This record gives sequence, structure tokens and C-alpha cells, in this order.
Amino acid sequence: MAWSTRELAELAGTTLRAVRHYHQVGLLAEPERRSNGYKQYGVAHLVRLLRIKRLAELGFTLPQIADLGDADRHPRDALHGLD
Repeated sequence: MAWSTRELAELAGTTLRAVRHYHQVGLLAEPERRSNGYKQYGVAHLVRLLRIKRLAELGFTLPQIADLGDADRHPRDALHGLD
């Protein structure tokens, strides 16, 4: 699967501005570009974006989300700390 920035934002239920901001602050890796220069997002980008969005909804700040990294583990300790 390959999606544009707009398609990725729509799939995740967020905005283009949010996706671009996550790139700027280093939370979301820049994807490869197609020959026409357009970004080409994959499933891993969507999963990461959904994780960022959910953690933010739970009350984590962007620096806290960055500290958690993109590991596939459950952020149990961080959730207990937030609680």
C-alpha cells in the first residue's frame, strides 16, 4: 500500500497540518518519494501515526511520545506514570 499525505491523514482521522508537524518534530519518519516527488506512505507510517494520535488523546505530550519511541511494546509504565 502507498498513500499520499492527504490520504494518510484521512485514514488516521487527523489533518495534513498534524502530519507535517509530526515530521517537523521528529515523531514521524519522512517516507520515500515517488519519481514525481510526492511522498509515499506505507502501513508502518499509518500505524505510527495512529499510535501518536492515540497517545496524545490519552494526555501524553509530544516530547513524552518521542521518549516512548516507536517500539511495538505497550507503554504500560508510561501510562501508569501519566495516571
